[in-house]
Amino acid sequence: MSTEVKQINYYNLEPIDKATILAKMNAAVTYLSGQNLSASTDSSEFVKKMFDNQPVYEMLLHLSRLAVFDREFAEALKENLELLATAKKLKFFTNLSLGHNAILLKNMANELKCPLKIEEQVEKLFEQKDLSDIRLKDYMKKSKDVSKAADYLANDVALEKIDPHAVYPTSIYRHCDGCTMATEDSQTIEAVMSTNITTTIKITRGILEPSNKILAEVYKPLGRCVAVVDDKVEKLFGDALNKYFSANKIPLVMLVHSGNEIDKDIRNVENVLVDLKNNQVARNEPVLVVGGGVIADIAGFATALYHRNTPYVMLCTSIVTGIDAGPSPRTCCDGYGFKNLYGAYHPPVLTLTDRFFWKTLHEGWIRHGIAEIIKMAVVKDYPLFCLVEKAGTRLIRTKFGTEGCDDD
Repeated sequence: MSTEVKQINYYNLEPIDKATILAKMNAAVTYLSGQNLSASTDSSEFVKKMFDNQPVYEMLLHLSRLAVFDREFAEALKENLELLATAKKLKFFTNLSLGHNAILLKNMANELKCPLKIEEQVEKLFEQKDLSDIRLKDYMKKSKDVSKAADYLANDVALEKIDPHAVYPTSIYRHCDGCTMATEDSQTIEAVMSTNITTTIKITRGILEPSNKILAEVYKPLGRCVAVVDDKVEKLFGDALNKYFSANKIPLVMLVHSGNEIDKDIRNVENVLVDLKNNQVARNEPVLVVGGGVIADIAGFATALYHRNTPYVMLCTSIVTGIDAGPSPRTCCDGYGFKNLYGAYHPPVLTLTDRFFWKTLHEGWIRHGIAEIIKMAVVKDYPLFCLVEKAGTRLIRTKFGTEGCDDD
């Protein structure tokens, strides 16, 4: 006998069309480029010009109603991965601060080859914290002279049925979905649930140069950076970290923990958790993790446990983290003499690898890193194996091209 089944549909998102997405993005940045934003001297005027217009409103509304973590969206923007990363964040624009949105629109314009040249205006906006820290939806609620305010707020109401997570996100880096079905009397319920997590991996140079804005643009909108740092890294690069965040006017809270193999224990994971709680880290606040494989494992595992899923950024200082533990979704620690007894699948939302740090590694650690590369090459990549065989001794001697190789 057939039984009627009820199905819950969580989302009512719009179809993904590459031409429409790009057209709306280009229309928005083209409009902004014609507004002479760099000449704005008042931050209130700058914000109004940025958001109180039809092209930007239409573009933001459209992104908020798309499944930006789906493969189809990635395929639509695969020719421009920087633009893809920016668009994923702008989906949640209504809950982001005005300062954060300004950074993202600036980056979108750069990625579409239509630079707005508003770096100074964005910096001035962040100096006025009572304005830069306001979420866009709160700004629209209190602004009486913004003509598009009612439209922005109406979209928030619509999103409660179209995609509630877009208007009430716990994290802009994670999105959940599911299919739930029940018998007519709800005595039997069957469900499939999924969580999509976005992650970015960047190989870069000069990451701690104040002019490199990768880290600054993550933490400027948050008003601070809470960092879990390997104790050996703190001795070598602690001053550089402090100078970087100081130069970018971002308070830095440095939580120093030992990153030796013997420290990869559940008790040290708990120590990190206590530090995060004592510093009132929010569940949507990406923690910066700086160090090698052990710190990557224990701090990454701690963030997986903290608030059940807190994002983190991994700044890799060893070869093993740069090519293996850093971008890996596997976080773990040892317990009761068993290796990796506890763990979670919890990748960083951003992994940064800069060979600059490798110049401080001694030869044994260089060899450990090369061994990891060989392991992956044997399994997956024969040309890589040939390259390591050809250049292996020079990689050790020059510490992966960070010293003594001016003529090479």
